[in-house]
Amino acid sequence: MGLFDLFKIKVSDGMMTSQKTGIVRNSPDSFVDSGSISQDEKKYYKPDNYYTYYSYPGTNMAVKVITFDERKRLSYPSARGLYVAEIMLLEYCNQGKYPKPEGGYPGFWWFKYGIRDVGHALESLKDRGFVQWAPKVGSLSGLKVEELKQILTKAGLSTTGKKAELIDRIQKEIPDERIIIPEYIPKYELTDLGKVELYENGYVPYMHKHSHLTTEDGRFGQTFTVWDINKLFPNGDAKNWRKVVGEIEKTRFGVDMANAVQDSKTKSTHNKTDVLQQRDEIKKYIELKKDEIARSIKLPGNGFDEESQGMDLKAIGKDKEALVKFYVAIGKKFDAPALYRETAILLHKYGLYEEELSVINLGLVNVPQSNRHREELFERKKKAQEQIKKKTDT
Repeated sequence: MGLFDLFKIKVSDGMMTSQKTGIVRNSPDSFVDSGSISQDEKKYYKPDNYYTYYSYPGTNMAVKVITFDERKRLSYPSARGLYVAEIMLLEYCNQGKYPKPEGGYPGFWWFKYGIRDVGHALESLKDRGFVQWAPKVGSLSGLKVEELKQILTKAGLSTTGKKAELIDRIQKEIPDERIIIPEYIPKYELTDLGKVELYENGYVPYMHKHSHLTTEDGRFGQTFTVWDINKLFPNGDAKNWRKVVGEIEKTRFGVDMANAVQDSKTKSTHNKTDVLQQRDEIKKYIELKKDEIARSIKLPGNGFDEESQGMDLKAIGKDKEALVKFYVAIGKKFDAPALYRETAILLHKYGLYEEELSVINLGLVNVPQSNRHREELFERKKKAQEQIKKKTDT
């Protein structure tokens, strides 16, 4: 029996409708005070009536935002005295985005972390030595060649050479305070103290974007939030957070993601020989796992758990293991378009175009026609067919 014959096994007619949890703002009589926000920062926030209480879809009960001051009473500070929201601000300063970010401050600073005045919170971090103003030279790479030449011209220096040479000349010949950049907005960078603080409390930005993040109130089941993790470090020492979080992930989701190290260059450094070798390895691995896949398809469940685990494994670079989980979810006829899209992406990555086409066709059968993401599967089907044709022609 071939791999895709497994998907013909009918184990359940159950379907799961997944729904993303969004935020719906109410309209109370008064809005959160913005009086402390500096006039030059006002434009980086949404209108005051945006910052209200909120409720979850399908409920009538307003949920009050827990302010930063309240969070300080409900959570533990780090060993250096910073709270979760402040550590998260360090992450954004580390990215060179703050203050006055392009596009403004996201609403999550209020709704999730209870900070209404981000600008002054940043100033507090600067006063305590966690951030400092970054030198202007750090923004030179983002300028156009013509803009770099203007800086050099004003300083009476040569404008010949490529962009890298122009930047190097500015750095060496012009003091930072004399570099004139039109519409320049100073940005913070981390001090050495800030770097250590962020590194030792990396669970905060890690949890901020975790794929299994839940709401705090438990209405959707057992909670998994940054505040839950924070409570595990009552003395403020979170240096072993990866071990702690990884054990929780392994128990609850089946995959230790916190300790996985993914080579970010993998996709860009593959040569043709590598891809061919890995393609053969994946085919052999899946063949070895064929019986396991068949047994798993017959187990109770609609495929949601397997899809979720597959996504986690794919995120940490375990592509072979991810495909096994995806195949089980497909065999259970799970109806989420993302399952078929992500499976197709992995198969395409290793040149398994026929397998990719088979998965997409199964997706077009299992995903309801009313789902607007079906169009993505049609687009991927065309690309797979093109690759198969090229392969045949050669």
